[in-house]
Amino acid sequence: MKRYIFWSLCLVLVIITGCSNKAEEAEAVKPEIEIPPNEIESEESISKIMTTDKKIALTFNGMADEETMTSLLERLNQLQIHATFFVQGVKIAEEPEIAEMILENGHTIQNNTLNHILVEPIDYEEAYTELYLTNKVIQENLDITPQFARSRSGDTSPFFESAAAQLDMQVVTNTINPRDGDMQSAEEIAEYVRGFMNRGAIIQLNTYLNPEIIDAVSLIKKDAEEAGYELTTLEAVVESAYTNPNKEIETNKLAVNQDYDQASPQVIEKFQTDEQEVVLTFDDWASDETLSIILDILDDYQIKATFFVIGKGVEANPQLARLIIDRGHEVASHSYNHLVVTEMNSLELQEDLVKADQVISNALQEKPKNYFRPAQGLLDDSSANTIAATGIDYIVLYDIASLDWDLNRSEDEIYKRVVDNVESGSIIGMHISDESHTIRVLPRIIENILMRGYTFKTVSEMIGD
Repeated sequence: MKRYIFWSLCLVLVIITGCSNKAEEAEAVKPEIEIPPNEIESEESISKIMTTDKKIALTFNGMADEETMTSLLERLNQLQIHATFFVQGVKIAEEPEIAEMILENGHTIQNNTLNHILVEPIDYEEAYTELYLTNKVIQENLDITPQFARSRSGDTSPFFESAAAQLDMQVVTNTINPRDGDMQSAEEIAEYVRGFMNRGAIIQLNTYLNPEIIDAVSLIKKDAEEAGYELTTLEAVVESAYTNPNKEIETNKLAVNQDYDQASPQVIEKFQTDEQEVVLTFDDWASDETLSIILDILDDYQIKATFFVIGKGVEANPQLARLIIDRGHEVASHSYNHLVVTEMNSLELQEDLVKADQVISNALQEKPKNYFRPAQGLLDDSSANTIAATGIDYIVLYDIASLDWDLNRSEDEIYKRVVDNVESGSIIGMHISDESHTIRVLPRIIENILMRGYTFKTVSEMIGD
């Protein structure tokens, strides 16, 4: 048994049992724990939570002195916020009354290791010991069995994740870490957090480094309320997650297939119909704020649309892709890397499509519509064959390019480009990009088209899919 493990055990047992701190008494105990083999496969650490609810987890690392903790808890009570505190085992053993005060105020406590360690220098055995002993302290002092673990910095390692898995815990990192130990002002901390607010985000602050976090919490709460987010515990956000770890995710089973010369691509630029119906589509990716506004606009007019999303953006914020289908719309692929397909070789293009299908399926927890729209709407016969050979059912272009992404054009010009060219069966191409005219011009476009007697359909409705 390593000296490190031995003395950690001695310290905890002395604190828990109330024994003397004399070295000879600790030596007489000679405690050991059994380190299990690293057999249970670890899950990926949680850096954000896949939820479509507008919830953000507010978490704190460490346990400051009683005066600071009292001030922080009073502020959280005033703001009616419940948070999660990752607390080191030694602190709980030494000052259980402060830990109890955290719980009495409606907050939750999770495992922050025994000695508040950084993860990089330690191996599996040391990581297991740190987490095991902290669980023991928390269970004996607070009657809680931790579900989650975090290191002092919020970083992780394979050893740390493996050790947590053997203890039926999952490692939590963060989505938003303003690194308040750099001693920023409350305003600077809050400004940093505001820039990264998103559904399912995990904010990490420290209780013991920068006293400005107490005032920062008030500013963060204000920003969150204005954007419609609820600050709550990690556990509450996890409970709202739509993912199921036991569910096998179905994809469109796209595959690299270099025998594409005989492929028969089905390319749609406009639908043939005698009815006054049009299709509204959106490309690219956006922030939570922009996407939420667009979805609200569509709800206001009771319109359903088809979204062609970029896989790389979905991978960063998967919950937003799920939000689109939860609001009644449909999702399809706009590639993973958003490269011009006519400039890619066949293998690059097919690998990109396969990856996008997998990423989007994972985000949705179901397969997306098996349609594809190429970046910039650019397509030639060779790339069309290459795309179809992967198993894509339809390549969907558009007959009306709104150019709403072009900020050098006026909103009136974007508006007229759409409404002046609408016909039965038209496919309107717009964008959900943050830097675009879309939010401001979309209601005008919808109202004009509805006033002229058109109805809006999705791509799948027009195809009969």
